[in-house]
Amino acid sequence: MKTIYDRLNPEILESINRDGWRYPLTTKALKKKLKNSVSWDDLTVADVRSIVLHSHVKVINIEAIDFIFGDKFLANGIGNNK
Repeated sequence: MKTIYDRLNPEILESINRDGWRYPLTTKALKKKLKNSVSWDDLTVADVRSIVLHSHVKVINIEAIDFIFGDKFLANGIGNNK
């Protein structure tokens, strides 16, 4: 089964990876969490906040559905185990 990390939108993953040199501890922790999660539901509010911060997506451009299901952040746009 693919993890959240495997299903991240490539642009989001690239942004997280770019932050790795500047924020090594937080990006490493985030990547570990994403690699150990198979459903968006496995993530905490703090995990989602970390994704938002490291993806550099403006909060004003994120809809409620993106927070609930991860649509803006996942390549397939479906946050559940599909």
